[in-house]
Amino acid sequence: MTQQRKMGKLPQTAVKWVKYVLGFSVSVAVGLAPYLGRVNVPLFTPMLSFIPLSLQDTAIPLSSAAMGIVAVVVQWYDSQQVSKGWASKVFGKTVAACVLSLLAIVVVETFGVERVYVPSIKETASFVVGFSYPHTPPCQGLGRAKCITERLVLDQDTITTYFGEGQVKSAQFLLVLTYTVFMATFGVMIGLLIVTKRV
Repeated sequence: MTQQRKMGKLPQTAVKWVKYVLGFSVSVAVGLAPYLGRVNVPLFTPMLSFIPLSLQDTAIPLSSAAMGIVAVVVQWYDSQQVSKGWASKVFGKTVAACVLSLLAIVVVETFGVERVYVPSIKETASFVVGFSYPHTPPCQGLGRAKCITERLVLDQDTITTYFGEGQVKSAQFLLVLTYTVFMATFGVMIGLLIVTKRV
C-alpha cells in the first residue's frame, strides 16, 4: 500500500487497460480450461489428446494466447457495424481454414506421431518421430512402435536422436501450429455467430 502511494495512482486509461489485459488473457484461458484440455471433463476428450505429452506445455499456452486474441477481435467487431455480407464471407473462409487445419492435424499426427501401448502403466503414450523412418540399427527390421518400446526405451530424447532432430522438430512445429490454428479458427467461428446476432 505504501509503495503504491509512492508510485502514485495509475491513470484511468491504464487501469482499464490492465483490466482488459487480465480479462482477455487470464479469464479466457481459465474459462476455456476444459476445452483447452487443462481440466478433465467426464465423457469429453479434448483436442489436446492429439498432442504428445512432451509438447503440451508448449501447445496449451499458445492456444490460450490465440483464443485470447480471438476474444479481443470478437469484442472489437461486436462494437462495430458489420454487414451480413461481410460476416458471411469471413465465416465461409474461417470454416475452410478450420476444416483444413483439422485435416492437417490428422495428417501430421498420423504420419509424424507414433502411439504405443505401455503395459506398465496400462496406457497409450505418444511420441513425435517425424515423417520418415531411418530403418537403421538398432531398429532395423522393426516397426516404429516396436522400435520405440523395445530399443529406444520410450525416451523422447533418444527417439529424437534416432529419427533425426530436424524432422522431429519439423513435425513438432507443424503439430503445434496446426493445433493452434484450429483452436483459433474455431473460436473465430463462434465469435462471428455472436457478432452477426446484432446485425
